Amino acid sequence: MLTKVTEKLVKLLSILCIITITALTIIVLVQVFSRYIRYSLPGTEELARLLVVWLTFLGSSLALHEKMHLSVSYFVNLAGQNMRQKISWLVHGLMILLFSILLIYGFRLTIFTMGSSSSTLQLPMGLFYMVIPISAIFSIYFIVVHMFEFPKKGENTA
Repeated sequence: MLTKVTEKLVKLLSILCIITITALTIIVLVQVFSRYIRYSLPGTEELARLLVVWLTFLGSSLALHEKMHLSVSYFVNLAGQNMRQKISWLVHGLMILLFSILLIYGFRLTIFTMGSSSSTLQLPMGLFYMVIPISAIFSIYFIVVHMFEFPKKGENTA
């Protein structure tokens, strides 16, 4: 059951990232073309910035699931299996702590900034920050799933 939930979340994140990068590409192309004809479309820069922020956070959660993040596992691989398991649990615990902090403060920041709006599009600034707690929830879920997978020699511990 956990595998099906994980697959659905990964598919959702992948679709959101594809939609975001497609929209970002279209917006930037429109922005470049409009500047070429000497007409600047208001709000395209701001919308592109919003999409980059969302793509960064959603993509980082997806990369966490795919174990595509940077890790240095040379010294971990020198340890025995029992010690690798302990190191893995420690690293996962620290990552959960980090993402829990991002979840709490990202949620507070989102709520706090919903009252102010962006300069050009007049969107609530909380939309820019809302992705922080959303990404933190996805990341915590993926970390918990990975915690119960035993790392093999040569594999990333987190």
